[in-house]
Amino acid sequence: MKSLNLDHQILKNEQTSVAHFGVSTQHFGLHLDHVKSYFCNIGVNIIEHPDIRSRVYHILQELKLPHKSIERVESFSNAVWMTDDHVVHYHVIGSIGRLEHEARVAVQLPPEALYPEVVAVGRDGDHDWLVTKRVRGVSLSEAWPCLTPAERQNAISQAANALKAIHHSSTTHLVPPCLQGDALVLSRQELKHRLQELGKLPSLEELLKNNMAPSVMAHGDFNFNQVLWHEGKVTALLDIEMSHLEAPDWDIASFLGFCINPVRSVPTHLEAISKVEDYYDAPKWLQEAYPEMFAFPHLRDRLALHFLVLRFKELDERPNRHEEILGAVIVEADKLMALLPKQ
Repeated sequence: MKSLNLDHQILKNEQTSVAHFGVSTQHFGLHLDHVKSYFCNIGVNIIEHPDIRSRVYHILQELKLPHKSIERVESFSNAVWMTDDHVVHYHVIGSIGRLEHEARVAVQLPPEALYPEVVAVGRDGDHDWLVTKRVRGVSLSEAWPCLTPAERQNAISQAANALKAIHHSSTTHLVPPCLQGDALVLSRQELKHRLQELGKLPSLEELLKNNMAPSVMAHGDFNFNQVLWHEGKVTALLDIEMSHLEAPDWDIASFLGFCINPVRSVPTHLEAISKVEDYYDAPKWLQEAYPEMFAFPHLRDRLALHFLVLRFKELDERPNRHEEILGAVIVEADKLMALLPKQ
């Protein structure tokens, strides 16, 4: 096999900046299905990534980290491998640079965000990779079926606190290469301007007029798969590769979408034990734990705009489907709103 050209920097503390690698840093109903359909359209199986074990071995060797025993973890957009002490994320599909972005954000997060310690980040040709310390625990989606209602509510409350820490971190100047499904990085405020440029604003005016400017660092894919749970505590909040400047309510959609259909969102081995009825109270608990995230006026319209951002490329390329796409995103927003307690 061709030898690897590894360009890495070991990060020793939160003050260490991540090296720049010469690249431009410019998934629930519609949300996850859009991601899956994107990968299917480009001919990629989003679960069965190529076996890059040899590359993972090489990365760990270069870093002088233990590498004799590694375990493959099911993942959507990146190949993920674990040793007893470390986790290696290796970019396989989609836009390159997401893991580099994750590292840049991670080293500036406060401890309350519960992101694992970054060890190193680098490039292997057209693939970026990230190594973090391994945090003990299983995904909340795996632990959830066995938890009591009180434990579940406690888990949501702890996860909400970690999310708040990300939202209020000083990382809003950092921009990922893409959003879910390789969507363009647009805030909902920016979407309004782009639609004006396309001459599509008139029929969307009611939807857009109450939009508010972004103000925090949104997680980008906040859901049960990204939360680690161990012995009664949330130990980590993971996967910030698509974190970007937005308002706090951006992170509602991925969470509620998971609750609508957890089977569609969990790894394959959890499908049989993931029951939608187990998630009925989760939206209420998140709203109680983080009421500010749900306090925006016209929340349904803002959720619709979330979906519209993810479908902007389609809106741009297929102007004849403008009204169809608008109708679809409103339907998806209504589905999410139905999960929330009536005010």
